[in-house]
Amino acid sequence: MCVISAYKDPVENQHVRKITDKFVTGFFVLVFGVLWYFTKCMVQPYQYKIMIYDVFGNQIMVDGIRTNFKTAKVAHNYIIEYQDRFSHYDFSLSTEMPVIKRNKLFRILKID
Repeated sequence: MCVISAYKDPVENQHVRKITDKFVTGFFVLVFGVLWYFTKCMVQPYQYKIMIYDVFGNQIMVDGIRTNFKTAKVAHNYIIEYQDRFSHYDFSLSTEMPVIKRNKLFRILKID
């Protein structure tokens, strides 16, 4: 005799649930992996330099002034200090960007 029930077998639901969990987990692992891969392409300046200009707008070098820095905040603070000490000079901040190395994916797909 075969009994037909309105309720599904709980064992079948557990298998479907496990498969769904695996797909959802795989999807998020894939998305976070792609995001991590593309954030490696971000380029940050590795050196900040203070440029010094005289009254006529010519770039000059002054002895005793530090001009190379690793962070922009420190360089900006030095510019403020130098403007107070040397009011007859103008100071500006410039950055040197490193050479951009493209990921292998971009070379394979030939994306420019």
